[in-house]
Amino acid sequence: MTALLSNSDVIFILMSVGFYGLIYEAAMPGGILPGITGAICLMLWIFALNGMPVNYAGVLLMVLGIGGMTAEAFFKSRGFLAFAGALCFAAGGKIFIPAGAPAHPVSLWLVGGMTLVSLVVLSLGLKTALRTRKRAVSTGAEGLRGTAGEVVSWSGAKGEVRAAGSVWKARSETAYALEKGVRVKIRDIDGLCLIIEPATKE
Repeated sequence: MTALLSNSDVIFILMSVGFYGLIYEAAMPGGILPGITGAICLMLWIFALNGMPVNYAGVLLMVLGIGGMTAEAFFKSRGFLAFAGALCFAAGGKIFIPAGAPAHPVSLWLVGGMTLVSLVVLSLGLKTALRTRKRAVSTGAEGLRGTAGEVVSWSGAKGEVRAAGSVWKARSETAYALEKGVRVKIRDIDGLCLIIEPATKE
């Protein structure tokens, strides 16, 4: 195990997979497995760095690269963030282990391969997963029209309402003094926002 964790290629893979897992867990909470896998990989990565000659500028570049490729899933940059992130990640992987260190540098084939994998997983895969999740939530919201909900918090003409076991943003066409726990009727849906009125109008 110790010999395996002293291999620079293995350390590079552990870091990459660790960040993939934590990013997916943060973006789409509830999966559990990605978060646990990511946490274990990053703990092994930190343990493996003990005593390993590492160029921390390379680590920083890889983290920035992962951040850029992840940001591509959330912002419309026409691929700029993904491209800049991929360059940073590849450059960081190349200098991760300094020249002349006892451990061999990370394989260039591995750096190239993991850069492509990161682009697919973080930029394309995450964007597709987020889009699918949003579509599913939107479809679920449509089914709430005409049903009842319960006020979680309210101020004037907007607040939050619990319906079908989830908390939704909500608004009303007229300002109401609604207290927590008051029953409301869901009249309509505007995207992911419920349009409500009191079950018994005040």
